[in-house]
Amino acid sequence: MRNAIVLLSFLLLLWIAGSSYGYVCKIRKDCCAERTAVDSVAIKKAIADSLQAAAAVPEIPVPGLHTLYFDFNISVCEITAENSSHFELIKQYLAATSGKKVLVTGHSDSIGPEAAKEKVSAQRANFVKQKLAESGIALDAIETASESDRKPAADNGNKEGRAKNRRAEIIIQ
Repeated sequence: MRNAIVLLSFLLLLWIAGSSYGYVCKIRKDCCAERTAVDSVAIKKAIADSLQAAAAVPEIPVPGLHTLYFDFNISVCEITAENSSHFELIKQYLAATSGKKVLVTGHSDSIGPEAAKEKVSAQRANFVKQKLAESGIALDAIETASESDRKPAADNGNKEGRAKNRRAEIIIQ
């Protein structure tokens, strides 16, 4: 008799559990399996949307070193189409990236007194800074430096080498 009572109690417990499951899952549509399926669909959609948004915004590469060359004892040069397109790349990169600055460094060859070389290399850097600003780059994003003839790019012992040393270099910091 005791076994019969235990068996009937167990069956009653199973019936209550099954009824509760039927009520919660079938009638209220609040099953864990269904909710997991809905949540995973929502998560997959959110991931797909974020990947699509990330793919829609192309990453702008960092513009590399760009050099402008000057004539002897001259602090201005012609801005070519290549220079203008590089200025545009810099402008786009700075607009897409915060905290970056442009460094313009003026250089000279080894001919002349130190004060004149320092002055002309600073003027070259400021000339390029002005042209960058005219192309739409904020002045506070442009820094200048003057190296005079301290960092030659070529040999100052010949005409061709000195021509390569009279330059202004633009680089992103």
